[in-house]
Amino acid sequence: MKGKPTLQTLLLLALPLLLMQSCRKDDPVDPFADNKYLVSCDIELVRTKENIINVLTIAATQYQAAGEIIPDVISGVDVYSVTYNTEFRGKPVLASGLICAPMAHGTYPILSFQNGTNTLHSAAPTVDPQNLGYQMIEYIASTGYVVIIPDYLGFGVSSAMVHPYLHKESTVQSVLDMLRAVAEFDEDVAKNISVTTDCYLLGYSQGGWATMALLKAIGEDYSSEFTVKAASCGAGPYDLMLFNTEVIKLTEFPMPVFLGYIANAYTTYNLYPNALTDMFNSQYASVIPGLYDGLHSSEQINAQLTTSISELFNADYLAGAETGQKYQGIRNALRDNSISGWDCDVPLLMLHGTADSYVMPVISQSHYNAMIDAGTSPTTCSYVPLEGLDHSEAAAPALFAGYEFFKTYR
Repeated sequence: MKGKPTLQTLLLLALPLLLMQSCRKDDPVDPFADNKYLVSCDIELVRTKENIINVLTIAATQYQAAGEIIPDVISGVDVYSVTYNTEFRGKPVLASGLICAPMAHGTYPILSFQNGTNTLHSAAPTVDPQNLGYQMIEYIASTGYVVIIPDYLGFGVSSAMVHPYLHKESTVQSVLDMLRAVAEFDEDVAKNISVTTDCYLLGYSQGGWATMALLKAIGEDYSSEFTVKAASCGAGPYDLMLFNTEVIKLTEFPMPVFLGYIANAYTTYNLYPNALTDMFNSQYASVIPGLYDGLHSSEQINAQLTTSISELFNADYLAGAETGQKYQGIRNALRDNSISGWDCDVPLLMLHGTADSYVMPVISQSHYNAMIDAGTSPTTCSYVPLEGLDHSEAAAPALFAGYEFFKTYR
């Protein structure tokens, strides 16, 4: 029996031809040779204005907010994959991401989108630019933004390294350097447009955490380079110590993939002084390193672990995670990679589904309170619970809400 076509199927039917060509294929001289950041650029997709409107019209049958973008569409979009120079713990690394530029001549701000947790190399933005979630972000460029979507380290061109999941310093550094690469992209590639240093920051889940960390870093250390006009963060694990505390209080946690991901990254890069066997029962400690190789989906990893907290973690860790001296290094690492509240003068929207069992809503509420306690005005920072929505259900509404929020500050 044939079922009703899915939104994904309908959108694929509306997609233009995939393009793979160098931005400099006819130029015998490398135009990027003198750049500090931008190393290479290839055009991946050309989305016409008509195509974008058609796809948004289809998407609006499932998400009404998608239709509200249509009146704002001013042009088609060119989607490029780029590589750029960044650093990881003081050493040079080549990173990658997507840059989505309006076709229409004009001057545009940047919208930086930080995506949520992904374990598959094949699902990185530059590898799968036609992914439904990335498509919706790419289309935002048609409304007058230069949109960037970093791959994150450990994906795309840097897939040979273990993804430093929820490592604050390297996440901020890699996104900052992609923002810097946009200025060189403006000069070398998209010469019909001008890109300002005004930025809008958007992210959900891991991306919400990354966006919050980036917002704080720019405000405190890089405000001479970039001006953040507004930011929207959805369902981020801003306080990793609080997240850990909430998890170990549970009997069951539906996403053990998150717990293994943090531990694998933090032990790989010596952020945790403890071995995996200090935290996890042996049957899980032994398999975790092999699960985060970029070839296993979140569903596959969950199936290899267990949702039972008492089975996943050993009794010593459950008893000592909060106060035991043996686990002080773990607590330090979680605190170091959390985001504390600060006095923020940038308009900030925080969103979280009230039925989220993956990242607990109390984490957003706690971070909002910390922001206000640190001096941020409630008129600057707002927290909007998305009633009745779980982690997956809240993702699209949060992103559309962020887009609408940004329009206020254009």
